[in-house]
Amino acid sequence: MNPMTTMFESVPSQRQSEEVIEVPALSAVERYKEIIAIATDAATRQRKLDEVRCAELAARIASTQHEIAEVRDRERVVRMGAALHWEQAVEQLWDERWFKMVPPPVPDESVPPRPQGEYNRAMDLAYQALEDSLAKRTLLRRKQKD
Repeated sequence: MNPMTTMFESVPSQRQSEEVIEVPALSAVERYKEIIAIATDAATRQRKLDEVRCAELAARIASTQHEIAEVRDRERVVRMGAALHWEQAVEQLWDERWFKMVPPPVPDESVPPRPQGEYNRAMDLAYQALEDSLAKRTLLRRKQKD
């Protein structure tokens, strides 16, 4: 006997009984068919999940496109309102020789984001303040000789 193998005891059996579980022997063809059936079932389930997910994503895309269209419309309205206020201010200040007319300023992108309504109110208030100050000036002005 080899002295190295005698140092170790034999590994005990994992089964406590002598009962043998019989597994039916499958041919390679039957095993292949079984594996293909499992893969087909998994692919079908995944396809159904993908269809549900695609429908959800399509709905989200449609919703997002609708929101984008609304935002673009609001942007157009705000830009038209700002341009109208600017044109009216230029028209009201046209006779003021000391005032140099300049093109409208570019939007200030460093302004912190707030609801658009706040900016619209600020624009309307600024224009109203201009109108009020011009109305007060005309009351104090002397009549010009024609």
